[in-house]
Amino acid sequence: MISLDIFSRLLQALYAAPLQEERWEEFLNLLCETTGSTGGFFLCADSSLGLSIRAQGGGMVLDSSDLISYRETYAPKDPLRMPAIRSGKLGVIDCEELLPMEELRKSELYREMVKPLGLEHPSLIMLTCTIRRFEAISFWRSPQEGPMPEKFTHLLHLLVPHIQAALQIRQSLGVARQRLEGAEAMANASDTPTLILSAAGAIVMSNVAADELLRAEDGLSRRDDRLVAAKGRNQSALDALLRRTATANFSHLDPRGGPPLLLHRSSGSQPLILQASPLPGGTGFGSGSILLLITDPERPIRPADDVMQALYSFTPAEVEIANGLITGYSLVEIAALRRVSVGTVRGQIKSIFSKTKTSGQSDLVRLLTCLPRAQPTQS
Repeated sequence: MISLDIFSRLLQALYAAPLQEERWEEFLNLLCETTGSTGGFFLCADSSLGLSIRAQGGGMVLDSSDLISYRETYAPKDPLRMPAIRSGKLGVIDCEELLPMEELRKSELYREMVKPLGLEHPSLIMLTCTIRRFEAISFWRSPQEGPMPEKFTHLLHLLVPHIQAALQIRQSLGVARQRLEGAEAMANASDTPTLILSAAGAIVMSNVAADELLRAEDGLSRRDDRLVAAKGRNQSALDALLRRTATANFSHLDPRGGPPLLLHRSSGSQPLILQASPLPGGTGFGSGSILLLITDPERPIRPADDVMQALYSFTPAEVEIANGLITGYSLVEIAALRRVSVGTVRGQIKSIFSKTKTSGQSDLVRLLTCLPRAQPTQS
């Protein structure tokens, strides 16, 4: 009879494993100790890594060279894998039903890897067997330990649904991490300060532009991974914006959560403009999550030089003149800065109008400020 204390310890290690990978080893160690097995191995196969040993436990531990040998040499020829796949069974499986022991002893895996380790009696828990994933735990016992006793087989049966639940949590967390990494990559491609917040206002993700703005602590800042207004009197307005957005229903017709918010800054610079939108369900960020876009009117709006050259075939001189117009210089000032005549600048601007199909300076500046911006480090 397995004690309640041991069963509780097994579940505690098991359900911690999706968050802490090293707890799989703790779980296998405890399970091997409880069942009197020499070794336990968590086998996993997917499209990216192939079949490999992800965790191991018990008194006998394979070193890194053994793990590589198994993955590269023996895993493709594991004599138990194909019978297990063909059986389609999940749960605790009697290996004798899959492959008679005499046949197993003839296999290359047994002769060259298992037998030299002093192992003989296998037990198998099939957890997942689909076209995309294969997950199983195998236990091996020495000739002295003999086959797995029935009372321990019963324990394995009790643990199967819990192990499957832990693996499902592990997979869900992996998908969430992939989504978060993808969202971060997309957000960092934009120079608009962008944050994803929880319904409670905690910062789940921020792009590089947002990190730069928050470090300046002029209007907004980060405190204990929460978004706060740098000026105390703005905090209630920010809280109201986030509350309203978190409880709003997402609509593809109008994804905005409400009107934008002007957030005044202690430096006296132009206020920040905050536009908050509720995130739709299924994004992996949790119910009530918020997408916050921040416009900083003081942030230079200057397109990257290579973008202007690639899109409109600007010459180096035309790139300089375009930057001068965006900065707000007059034709006379641009001519003085470039040490050329005003007539030369007028001729170059005429060429720019032709290449961009614009009809005036305001039309040109409006177009150029819509282009991808230069990186902050670009001079």
